[in-house]
Amino acid sequence: MIVDDFSHIRFYEAMLPNLEAGLQAIEEEKAKGELKEGSYRFEGGFFKVQKGVTKPFSEGTFEGHKKYIDVQIILDGSEEIAWKELKELKEVIPYDEEKDMARYEGSFEHQIMINKGMFWAAFPHDGHKAISHSKEQQSFTKIILKLPV
Repeated sequence: MIVDDFSHIRFYEAMLPNLEAGLQAIEEEKAKGELKEGSYRFEGGFFKVQKGVTKPFSEGTFEGHKKYIDVQIILDGSEEIAWKELKELKEVIPYDEEKDMARYEGSFEHQIMINKGMFWAAFPHDGHKAISHSKEQQSFTKIILKLPV
């Protein structure tokens, strides 16, 4: 898992295939006006714009992916995330190839606040639980950039 300020994202280009193409696609969509919620495709991946509010860590499950690396960029607001190695989690919803996702349960002692201007990246070995909070509900707007492994 990577957690960093968005200004450093290009330092990770060697580990994030098609990162530059994804960032260019985001900039092209921004240039057209406000980024609206929804999915956007580009050669080498896709991204989604998502808005919402967080849920308590006690709700929901971890997720993991096999085909895509998740790169999540917080445009506004904040969220807390939890991380754990997939091998330390218990699979509760089997992998769905179409959704590229399996769901897992486990403890969430590794938590971090992600604020506006930050990003995080989860690789296939990273169990991650996003859109969460430990104390107070938070609102967010973020981009979920999906880059093929």
